[in-house]
Amino acid sequence: MSAPNAARRLSVAVGRRFDSLYLLDGQVKVGELDIEYPEAPRTATGAPMPMFSLLAREHPWDVGEMAFSTYLMCRDLGKPYVALPIFPSRFFPHTGAWANRQTGLKAAADLIGKRVACGSFATNYSVWWRGALTHQYDLPIQKITWVESVEEHLPEYHPPKRFQVERMPGETDPAVVLSEGKTDAASLPGPARGVDLERIAPLYEDPYPEIAAYVEANGFIPINTVVTVRTDTVARNSDLPRLLLDAYNRAKALYDAEIAEGKQDLHMGLSLSRLRDVTGLVLPEYGFRANRTAIQTMIAYCYEQGVIRRLVQPEDLFLLIES
Repeated sequence: MSAPNAARRLSVAVGRRFDSLYLLDGQVKVGELDIEYPEAPRTATGAPMPMFSLLAREHPWDVGEMAFSTYLMCRDLGKPYVALPIFPSRFFPHTGAWANRQTGLKAAADLIGKRVACGSFATNYSVWWRGALTHQYDLPIQKITWVESVEEHLPEYHPPKRFQVERMPGETDPAVVLSEGKTDAASLPGPARGVDLERIAPLYEDPYPEIAAYVEANGFIPINTVVTVRTDTVARNSDLPRLLLDAYNRAKALYDAEIAEGKQDLHMGLSLSRLRDVTGLVLPEYGFRANRTAIQTMIAYCYEQGVIRRLVQPEDLFLLIES
């Protein structure tokens, strides 16, 4: 067993945004551990998406921020990672529902029989969107053609044959696929960026009524990413999970203060002030108990959609379940 707060050099790869910034800039320390924050691949906005495949396939860092559905798929396929109840980003898939302006699509029901770009089938934002289509809108998602434009984070995973899935050649952002007119709609992690907005538009001009209906039925903000740790790293550093959770709790307190002061508002395309006004929700605290319902819902969505093979309990997937 490792000594508490011993000076050990560990690598932590997380997005350069939100409360993670307080760790990356040194304002918040992880106990007395010697933490290296490598220049891991990120998008121009600081999002960690480019590191997801590396984490899933190789996990070159001791600690990494991973898309939630990707983590569930990793565990289902026996990869040696375990999650901490730390969720650095949240979102609602309704803000990422976009359509080609020429199609005239205006509602979720209009997607039936259409082609929807989704990144990869098991991409986190698309899993949440299919879950909303199924449970919020009562729609048959098997009657939508899901168009993959990138490889799965784990190449050994293949979508179930009961779904209509196409794979476009190359590696292309789903927003680009949509803007080029190759699909009718797209599922994105948030507002479309870097494409011609004359050609595409949000499915919902105002997504907040749709978000409010989802919250009324479910009571939570969906999880986008989760902090994961290599199991061999945990075995060598038994105090690391608690030190990381404590550090993120302190970082979130700083982030929450900036939100309260109006210095921060946009989070994954959401206006946090409007979300609070419309639904009463704020970004939830870290810890297992406060997030169990959201965790369990995503497990159910992944199982229903064939992203995972076994329906497991949230307690089986996380450390610090007493938190």
